Amino acid sequence: METACVEFLKQSLGADNAFMLLTQARLFDEPQLAKLCLEIIDKNTFEALNGEGFTDIDLETLCLVLARDTLRIKEAQLFQAVVRWSTEECARRGLEPTTENRRAVLGRAVQLIRFPLMTVEEFAQSAAQSGLLTDREVVNLFLYFTVNPKPSIGFNDNPRCSVAGKELVVSRFQRIDGRWGYSGTPDRIKFTVDRKIYVVGFGLYGAIHGPH
Repeated sequence: METACVEFLKQSLGADNAFMLLTQARLFDEPQLAKLCLEIIDKNTFEALNGEGFTDIDLETLCLVLARDTLRIKEAQLFQAVVRWSTEECARRGLEPTTENRRAVLGRAVQLIRFPLMTVEEFAQSAAQSGLLTDREVVNLFLYFTVNPKPSIGFNDNPRCSVAGKELVVSRFQRIDGRWGYSGTPDRIKFTVDRKIYVVGFGLYGAIHGPH
């Protein structure tokens, strides 16, 4: 019965309920389902953060997600989602959603937000005015954005959604003699793969005069 329930949950998994099912997977110790949920969250981060169950997750799950390098979302948007979570967590604990209480319920999650990945404008308009950072943290981050050498800030500055692994360059032709011939029919390149890949770039050739 348990296996059947897990299979049913896998089939119903989507960006809109990934956080809700992640909570269930962690509660019932289903690592395979949890892994699938995290992959969906990675691919559809913005949708998942605005879907069912995000503000209901516990702090440990929040930190698990914030620590990931593979989230596909701007850090300023991620920060706003964390602010929403902190407000709901205050309500669960019977606390007023003051800046002090929201910082307290977030705990170490604050250190997992990668403020250096924001632009200085994004930081100034959101995090710097949120009250969730200390005055020293705000000053140090502004210095990080504006001066060199950059000060130590205590926040991760590694980009998210980095593509790890070997990069392979595939050329359709080893060399081209003369000009590229074009008869008016469309050119296509079709390929299949046996594992997950990321396409990080491609080159196009076109007519010297006319549309490419």
